[in-house]
Amino acid sequence: GFNVQAEPFDDVRVRQAINHAIDVDLIVETIYTGQAERAVSPISSDVFGANLDLEPYTYDPELARELLAEAGYPDGFSTSIWTNDNPQRMEIAEIVQAELANIGVQVDVQVVEWGTYLADTAAGLHDMFILGWVTVTGDADYGLYALFHSSQFGDPGNRTFYANERVDELLDAARVETDPDTRVELYAEAQEILQEDAPWIFLIVTTEEHGVSNAIEGFVPHPAGHHRLYNVTKN
Repeated sequence: GFNVQAEPFDDVRVRQAINHAIDVDLIVETIYTGQAERAVSPISSDVFGANLDLEPYTYDPELARELLAEAGYPDGFSTSIWTNDNPQRMEIAEIVQAELANIGVQVDVQVVEWGTYLADTAAGLHDMFILGWVTVTGDADYGLYALFHSSQFGDPGNRTFYANERVDELLDAARVETDPDTRVELYAEAQEILQEDAPWIFLIVTTEEHGVSNAIEGFVPHPAGHHRLYNVTKN
């Protein structure tokens, strides 16, 4: 995520440039060894309301350089990216650091203690940061409202401090709409705007694999990892 209220990330062209500068397929293949897929939206295709028509940002460092130049940074700039001590996130930060160096953006990777990390990103003291989010309800509201509504700055979830009046309207309307088809339309438009505004580097959605003995019956994996075991039996 970017702190979109801090320079230079208050310019959408900078955020788009960085999205074009990151080879997400490299992250999927090397860090997740294929156990993830590229994200095109803040929510995965399994979530109700996911916009399945979005295309991911292309890996295009030359376009990234052009966008930076248009934004007034032809020689790049210096910034930092925060992560906690999660090994995969630390590896992602190192790849982002290397990729952005190719377009002239010098990144200082900072590994921050978890409590400080949460408190300081909630306070907006960061430039860029790495976090994850699980849409545990399976509904787009949980995956979009807390992260992108302007009423949710800081601790509630919107650590990018992103605000867009139209996105607010769409998320508010979808919260009270009872027709599922209309909700899908509202969320689809919101995701189109979010992808264009790029408050995040859209990275990955992880996939789950479970090893289960042939003696086990009734195990159904829960997509959010909250496995319900009350129907599980052993032969």
